[in-house]
Amino acid sequence: MKKKSIFLESLGCPKNRVDSEIILSSFLNSGWELTDNESEADLIILNTCSFILAAREESISRFFELNEIRKEGSKICIAGCLPQLYPELTTMIPEADIVVGINDIPRLRELVEKNMESEFKKEIQSPEFIVNSTFDRCLTLSPYTAYVKIADGCDNWCTYCSIPNIRGRYRERDPKDIVTEVTNLVKKGVKEIVLISQDTTKYGANTNSSLAQLLELINNIPLKFKIRVMYFYLSRITEDLIKKMNELEKVMPYFEIPIQHVSSEVLAKMNRNYTVSDIIKTIEFIKKTCGKKYILRTTLISAFPAEKKKDHETLIDFIKENHFDYAGAFRYSKEEHTAAFKMRSIPAKTAEIRYLEIEKAVGKMMEKRLDRFVGMKMEILYEGIDTELKVPVGRGWHQAPEIDGITIITNIEDQKPGAYLKCLIVAREGVDFIAEVI
Repeated sequence: MKKKSIFLESLGCPKNRVDSEIILSSFLNSGWELTDNESEADLIILNTCSFILAAREESISRFFELNEIRKEGSKICIAGCLPQLYPELTTMIPEADIVVGINDIPRLRELVEKNMESEFKKEIQSPEFIVNSTFDRCLTLSPYTAYVKIADGCDNWCTYCSIPNIRGRYRERDPKDIVTEVTNLVKKGVKEIVLISQDTTKYGANTNSSLAQLLELINNIPLKFKIRVMYFYLSRITEDLIKKMNELEKVMPYFEIPIQHVSSEVLAKMNRNYTVSDIIKTIEFIKKTCGKKYILRTTLISAFPAEKKKDHETLIDFIKENHFDYAGAFRYSKEEHTAAFKMRSIPAKTAEIRYLEIEKAVGKMMEKRLDRFVGMKMEILYEGIDTELKVPVGRGWHQAPEIDGITIITNIEDQKPGAYLKCLIVAREGVDFIAEVI
């Protein structure tokens, strides 16, 4: 009897990717086959993103593209964040055979198999699901790099952000369970563990622990691997956390701190709970503690409704001070489920001019900052031959997966992917680097 085939596409952030890997593994472990051809699949699953309007438009557009090319008799499922934010999708998109929210991720395969001969559109419940170590995962990023979700949901209620409405209230995993998952992943060959959540620095609030304590527990696992942490919230970054990260051998000195703005008035309207003085103080302490070996990444929002011309100019001046190595510049997106939705928007033409100025300043900042890595010696995680460039590539401690570019390794001989290679960074091309094995 021919096995049923599944095509799964995951949109949005690494947190979504973890959910998708759980879904995919459940199907494969139950005898389904994976296909990369949408038109041949018996089941198509689109795990959606609904963070901002552009993400929602991409999710809807991609759903109808997949629906158009699917084969007769197949089923198509729209899952995750979009149905969670808009439960009415169960009736608004009759083309979807299956519509599920976040709570149904761990049992999606069971629901599908029970309803392959009919449609299934379950009432979307408040999100409470959180991954644990009992769930198997089919890694989709790389055999050597895995995201580990330590918490889910958010209680920050930033006025521009709809995450609390999508992912629900903040909830976190037991530290021992996280250690179990990391151990299992490393035993399977993973060499870089990337800890993620909507706010990693809040970790420990529900488990009488802390991010620093969790890092120490993971660092003590007696296996060879490295640890990267993403999504720091600035007001929760303590000096003790920075010191601990600098002390722990396996923890990479990578600090992703989305500050969003530097104007105190704008930050207050965003409900970010810190000031530009707090930002500078944190950056200076990281530099003092880590010396030259650190990375600072941030994100910035341009043309938030409360932003005046002087606030925009203050942000430009701050960017020109070159505090961060990497930065993402984003246009403000007016989201109906947020407190800022009722604020008066900045005129579109003015907003676009401001965004382009921010983007240009960020580009110049990165050009200046990233040159400091040329001439450095560091271990590069060799990940294999790039399918497009046809050259050996990897990443150093200064490069997070998917967002910070790659390092091209010029003199690979008999080394196997998954190895950490001692290299010299010899050149930079944009956000990418060129290295030689030494």
